[in-house]
Amino acid sequence: MNASNVVGVILLCTSLTAAQAVPSPTAHDRQAKRTVSGLMGVPGLLTIHRPSASAAPSKGSISDPVALGLARAKVYKYATADYPGAALSGVLDTNLSTEVGFFVNDPTNPASSDTPFTLKAGVYRILAVPGSTISFLTAINTVGQMVGGFIDASGVAHGFIDDAGTITNIDVLGALSTLAFGINDSGQIVGTFGDAGGNGHGFVDNKGVFTPIDFPGALQTNVNGNNSAGDLVGVYQDAARNIHGFVSTAGVFTTLDFPLATNTQPFGINDGGEVDGGYFDAAGVLHGFIYSDGAFATVDVAGAKSTVLTRIRNNGVVTGEFTDALTETHGFRGH
Repeated sequence: MNASNVVGVILLCTSLTAAQAVPSPTAHDRQAKRTVSGLMGVPGLLTIHRPSASAAPSKGSISDPVALGLARAKVYKYATADYPGAALSGVLDTNLSTEVGFFVNDPTNPASSDTPFTLKAGVYRILAVPGSTISFLTAINTVGQMVGGFIDASGVAHGFIDDAGTITNIDVLGALSTLAFGINDSGQIVGTFGDAGGNGHGFVDNKGVFTPIDFPGALQTNVNGNNSAGDLVGVYQDAARNIHGFVSTAGVFTTLDFPLATNTQPFGINDGGEVDGGYFDAAGVLHGFIYSDGAFATVDVAGAKSTVLTRIRNNGVVTGEFTDALTETHGFRGH
């Protein structure tokens, strides 16, 4: 597997299976896929591809869920978090004192790899993951335990946890690939693994005891986040290879799709049951969303070409990425 095919973390998607060929990406495609970050060509994990954009619908058109009253618009104040000198940055989580994510110095260069960073009290630090060629941080809990994923020199994906500076690999026994996406305050880790047959499954890791997670009847499942109660959010691929979001509460799975979206991916869930993530509209435009008390809200950075939310905290603070008018991608924290 070429390192240029591995571009961050699994987020929004219209999906190809891992066995399907991936066309050689253009520079724009590489940036678009990194913007919503996907793992291209990792066995057993959903292959992420941005849907083709058509002409954008006019505001208030039949395809606008806000205009139709199916969702509302939510306004946030934002602060960017861009690694100094990097052309692309993404913030995937915060514990309110430290932001975690990844940056890419040159997204148009296949040799420019994803690198994890932390931001605390205005100070950026790179996290060096042993044995990695590409790596990224995806989550941090209240006590500062961080999880993420990396690709080794053989092209194999692994999850990892950084606990007070000690980095330990997270690998599902017998899996071809493993990635860690979320960690709650009790240390429960969630993520995705690829089995020997090339199929993707979610997992929950309770202190080294792994439980596979599969949406009922799904071809593939990714678990992206969890809260203190052990509720899960993620994405699954149905029998027709369509992509849907889901929430699992007390072991009960429910599909969660933004109204009129072509695909939806929840990424975070807080202890109050609020869910955030992103969705593609009918024109292929990426928007952030929040689902709270049974209602959806669109969350877009003003003037941005695209927005996605990656985590939501108990006090409503969110993290995410947006692409500006110059097609440059920035990480942010909002409230």
